Amino acid sequence: MRRPYPALAALALLSGLLGGGAQAQQAAQKTAPVEEVTVIGQRPTPVAPTTSYWVEDAYTSYPLLGPTFAQGLVIWNHADYYNNMGPAVPPIRAMEGMAELGWDIERLQRNGRVVQNRADAWGLEVEDVVESLQKQIDNARVQGYTRVIVAGQEMGGGLALAASTRVEGLYGVIAFAPNTGVEWCGRSAHGKLTCPSDQPLDFNAEIILQQTWDQLRQTHPARLFVLFPKDDAEVPHLRGPTAHEILGQRTDLSFLMVDETGGVSGNTGADTPAFDAYASCMNLFLQPDFTPKPGEFHCNSDEVRAALAEMGVKPHGGEGWFGYSTRGQTIYLELPSGGRGPAVYGWGAGANGKTRPGFRTVEPKVSGEVFTAALDPDRTMRGVHFGPQLRLTIDQADGTRIAVVLHRLPGNS
Repeated sequence: MRRPYPALAALALLSGLLGGGAQAQQAAQKTAPVEEVTVIGQRPTPVAPTTSYWVEDAYTSYPLLGPTFAQGLVIWNHADYYNNMGPAVPPIRAMEGMAELGWDIERLQRNGRVVQNRADAWGLEVEDVVESLQKQIDNARVQGYTRVIVAGQEMGGGLALAASTRVEGLYGVIAFAPNTGVEWCGRSAHGKLTCPSDQPLDFNAEIILQQTWDQLRQTHPARLFVLFPKDDAEVPHLRGPTAHEILGQRTDLSFLMVDETGGVSGNTGADTPAFDAYASCMNLFLQPDFTPKPGEFHCNSDEVRAALAEMGVKPHGGEGWFGYSTRGQTIYLELPSGGRGPAVYGWGAGANGKTRPGFRTVEPKVSGEVFTAALDPDRTMRGVHFGPQLRLTIDQADGTRIAVVLHRLPGNS
């Protein structure tokens, strides 16, 4: 269920009142295949074959709410063309979840028939993207948007980070597996070249790495989310440790980072179920009603207050537990002190934003370290204490089962 901000947007939508709201030359550029430009949303103006950049709505199913009712505006920068993930591919599903939660999502499109095979393509693209983003952001602010996020995946994530070093006043940046779009080459375990002999070598992917470090030192939004997945096909080296070191020295922004130890794999990993719990955490981190402290934001602890507020839960001093389900949904359970009495079960919107958050009181039946409770006539919850964890299974009415791992909250929740 889409929940615009504030809720009066639903009435306005029905009444039709809404308004639309540095070194790249050292590496060889990839040869991009020609990709036909496909419009996902509405083109605001006709786009000629020679047009390099334009902005369009991201989803036909989520019309823009406009600055009065939307949480804010997200401008998506798509991945590069070399992975067949150019302008014809919709944003990843985490962006759809943000749209469901009331964010307006637009796409900055780059025409592969024009933006390719240029000397210093990365540097020129950054200049062009920054110029295009700045125009769109200026326009959005004139319309009344006060929160603007630039986001992107792969090369789009790198462009979002690069732009955020120069565009002022950004509410947030979201960068999934950011890179520069330049090709890296190296040698196999047997010493054989893995790229053409006439192509410059960049065995340590230092071009991409140095771009990332510079971006993290210079980016200046209010909130930053960045994903460095394991086994990134575009960047064959760990970035998490150094990124933590750089961002840990920043006292001027709040950041949430998922690194190679987070269980998300591949440069498209943010579009897989392994990312769902992080998507929910990210949504809470970016929530306008919640202000994270400067420094690193940690999932499973720092978002609890915002999650409980979303559920409408007020803890009563019982034994509090919090975690995420296999579907990426925030779950809260408060067991009675002393083991007797009613328990409180709460749930969040989920990674796709389609579940209405809420809570209910249940009567658990306790047997040793195990308890059961009926959530409703068609759903049963079973919990087992397992060391510092509480593991839940919830049998659904459709025969499926949801698993949840909860961690004990400190003190009386």
